[in-house]
Amino acid sequence: MRKWPRMVLGTAGAIAVAIVWGITATLMGVPSILITIGAVAIGAGVYSYLSQN
Repeated sequence: MRKWPRMVLGTAGAIAVAIVWGITATLMGVPSILITIGAVAIGAGVYSYLSQN
């Protein structure tokens, strides 16, 4: 796979997972700072994983 489709998929995947985390954490009543930190961490992890493969 070429580099730019992988970057697009990585970015889209990171955003999607961060949004799902944010919604789930909000429904569970998690404080907003933890939602932000978790979304950034999860998004960065998904992005780096998809961009490496």
